Amino acid sequence: MKTTLPVLFLTALAALAPAGAMHAQDNTNNPASSNATSASSSSMASGATSEPRSDYSITSDFTYTSKYVFRGVQQARASFQPSLEFATGGWNAGVWTNQPIKRHENDEVDFYTGYSYNVNSALKLEGVATYYDYPEAIHSLGQTRYSYEGGLGATYTVNGFSPNVFYYHDFRLNSDTVQGAVGYSLPLGNNGFSVDTSLFAAAVNQRTVAPDAIGPGVRDSYNYWGADITFPYKLSRNATVTAGAHYADTRNLSSLNGSLGDQNFWYTAGVSIGF
Repeated sequence: MKTTLPVLFLTALAALAPAGAMHAQDNTNNPASSNATSASSSSMASGATSEPRSDYSITSDFTYTSKYVFRGVQQARASFQPSLEFATGGWNAGVWTNQPIKRHENDEVDFYTGYSYNVNSALKLEGVATYYDYPEAIHSLGQTRYSYEGGLGATYTVNGFSPNVFYYHDFRLNSDTVQGAVGYSLPLGNNGFSVDTSLFAAAVNQRTVAPDAIGPGVRDSYNYWGADITFPYKLSRNATVTAGAHYADTRNLSSLNGSLGDQNFWYTAGVSIGF
């Protein structure tokens, strides 16, 4: 396994996070295709009324995934995905990484920020920006070294259901992605356990698949859909463990975007610690 500085840094934070208050993190495994996370100051306070309430949160997460699949396309096999996020008010910013366990698979480090605005108790509007860095990309082979994108979205929550729609534009790949999803969370009693499910579908139109390759740009367009089911369990005010199963199916995907199959099933397990 390749060990990099981000992995050591984030793993250390996860191990050293104090037994303070926990920020309840949204289900944001890959920030590039997820909602901006809002800080929850109420979850930061302890039971003592004399303790001052905090208006920010820091969350570290360490996840194992049997595959890394991004927007329907498998990017790597078994990987660790440590992350670190800071949130205050409606703003959040963080770093997320994918570190393949086997050698000769590219690492990825994403830096992201976002802002969410609650129009009312049900409707939330969000804006996100992500910088993707690929430290092991081989320039001589035309592999993409970095990219950056922005996104806008809206989520409407009613009776446990959370339908949402997001639009993303990648400025280096000159690509547009429109994704719709609907999620449902089912709490199981008051023991900190719940079942979260989601269905999603999207269309991707890329006008420059490999911006660092020599020669004319190559286009590619494809669709994908899939489903997620996760089982978060809150161990304490500080820690939550989550296990999940995921499926994605792509249509019209060319070999330029991936050669690891058009149908992917994978599972994840991770722990989140906040303070």
